[in-house]
Amino acid sequence: MALVAIGRVVRAVGLKGFVGVGGTDGGLARLGQVVLERAGARRRLVVLEARPQGKVWAVLLEGISDRTAAEGLVGATVLAERDELGEAEEGSHYWADLEGLPVVTVGGEAVGTVTGLYETGGVDVLVVTGERGEALIPLAPYVEVDLEKRRIVVDPPDGLLGGPGGVEGP
Repeated sequence: MALVAIGRVVRAVGLKGFVGVGGTDGGLARLGQVVLERAGARRRLVVLEARPQGKVWAVLLEGISDRTAAEGLVGATVLAERDELGEAEEGSHYWADLEGLPVVTVGGEAVGTVTGLYETGGVDVLVVTGERGEALIPLAPYVEVDLEKRRIVVDPPDGLLGGPGGVEGP
């Protein structure tokens, strides 16, 4: 089974040991356990409770019983078994499903491959690496993720990928 990154512990929440996990959608609510990774070390923990709280998920993990313990987990990457996540909610995607996908324009021009993602607090941004270097493409309305065809199609506004119409010149 493949472990995939579903978020990062960004802060402690409250006094009872909840951690705030950013960069994730509702997948945490369906999980019975997660793996925390920090400095190459992994630790599997049971999820006792997970609920949305503002822009993060407040998650209570077995063995983490106070704020000090929760603060010690800040910066850890949260991993889960991909097959336990199920399908993402309508209009949402798990980052792990996007990494490695080819990106093309609506005209069929290859842009590159998704090599990373950034969470900005608003719209997540794809890092796309291709022959022309790296492009940052917001997951905005002009981007269509087609998981059935295993590709991402972008109708870039002027200047997104270089020149007019979003396509770089020679």
